[in-house]
Amino acid sequence: MKKGGRTIFIFLALIIVILIAGIFISQFLLQNETRLRQAAEETVAELTTSNAKITADLKDSRKAIDILEAKKKDIEDRVNSLLEEMDLEKALNVKLKADSKKLREDMDAAARNKMEMRQKLIRELEVVHAKLREAESKYAGQESTMNGYQQKIVGLEKLNGELEQKLVQKAKAVPPPVIAPVPAQEKVELERIVVTPEQAREGRVLNVDAETEFLIFDLGASHGIKQGDIMSVYRGKTYLGDVRVSRIQEEMSAADFIPPLSGKKVRKNDQVVLKH
Repeated sequence: MKKGGRTIFIFLALIIVILIAGIFISQFLLQNETRLRQAAEETVAELTTSNAKITADLKDSRKAIDILEAKKKDIEDRVNSLLEEMDLEKALNVKLKADSKKLREDMDAAARNKMEMRQKLIRELEVVHAKLREAESKYAGQESTMNGYQQKIVGLEKLNGELEQKLVQKAKAVPPPVIAPVPAQEKVELERIVVTPEQAREGRVLNVDAETEFLIFDLGASHGIKQGDIMSVYRGKTYLGDVRVSRIQEEMSAADFIPPLSGKKVRKNDQVVLKH
């Protein structure tokens, strides 16, 4: 009995020890699980907070990405606009170069035409002045003829006076005979010739070229005109403006208009006077 009671007591003691150990182990595991649960909850809370922060950051990132994409699109639009403007500017530059080349060609052609017109006009004026000199020589011959006629008329008038004096003397001595009337001599009217002195400083406008802005007048080297002289243009007593002599011939000169005077204000036969 005593041996069986010890065995039971030992068995019970072992059971109690095991129960106590299990209780302690359970409490330890419970405390450990509680700590692990709290740690897990804290981790979950931290993860939730981090997730919310990450979500907020993600939203901010998406907004930033949207803003960057909008800026990128705006920059692309600006770049495309600049490229279009550059293409347009290149096309305009090409057109301007072509227009400038054409304008230079037109200006060169206009300058050549102007020089050709000037040379043609000067040749024509030289022909006109040659004809004028020929006419002047004819007029000079007529003038010498007229002087001869005038000398003959003077001689005839002198002879007529002498005859009248003789008739008066004879009339005193004898009865006056019947004398047939002497027909009056017809007066010879010749065209008036105006001779311009060689050193005259006043002339007339022969031609005006309003397109190329120069005029031709009838004074030249024989009248003392020099290249670069300033000539004043008048219409009657009205002062019109000045011109500068650019080309000289023997009997005529060409002059360029000095602004504000232009070819629209000057007409043929206006007076040209050397400006002192």
